[in-house]
Amino acid sequence: MLGLRVAHSVACSEVEGPFRRHVVWVQGCTLACPGCCNPELFPAAGGRWRAVSELRAELGEARALHGVEGLTVLGGEPSEQLAGATALCEAARELGLGVILFSGRTRGELAALAGGAALLAAVDTLIDGRFEASQREPAGGRRFIGSRNQGLLHLSPRYADPALWRGSAGVELQVAPDGRVSLHGAPVLAGRLARALG
Repeated sequence: MLGLRVAHSVACSEVEGPFRRHVVWVQGCTLACPGCCNPELFPAAGGRWRAVSELRAELGEARALHGVEGLTVLGGEPSEQLAGATALCEAARELGLGVILFSGRTRGELAALAGGAALLAAVDTLIDGRFEASQREPAGGRRFIGSRNQGLLHLSPRYADPALWRGSAGVELQVAPDGRVSLHGAPVLAGRLARALG
């Protein structure tokens, strides 16, 4: 059974890509970019194993309950769980949802992986390349993107309108039904909010 080690997911977010999105953070990343906003997702052993069929059901529920337009997959490094990440992205497409994938690997590196072409075929927009802390995306730059060196590659026209990637970065605080609190979105803003709530 195909699955993924998932660190976290939210049913509906408006700060992890254009429109309302279901978001899945995968666990595990050997790239370990210095200054990454999610270093707790580096160890492969963390998170919880989830069947893709279960994640697909959550996607359908998020579409029905929250009107999500798409799925965002980030991490961690999705390409280090290639089969599961591909199956999840394909499931989103089957539901009529758009797919945005964040990867520290470049498009060329992803394409060179066995199975990488199938992943890219299931993605509408790819944000690719290692995060470079010394090249942080400036305020007023491309929103949702960590550093200037990272690519914004539209593999379909779905999110190709440049206006979707301009504007102020946002941050969300969400409380899950079980009482767990998550803070996500623009890392610098999230850090400020976390300190203020401290």
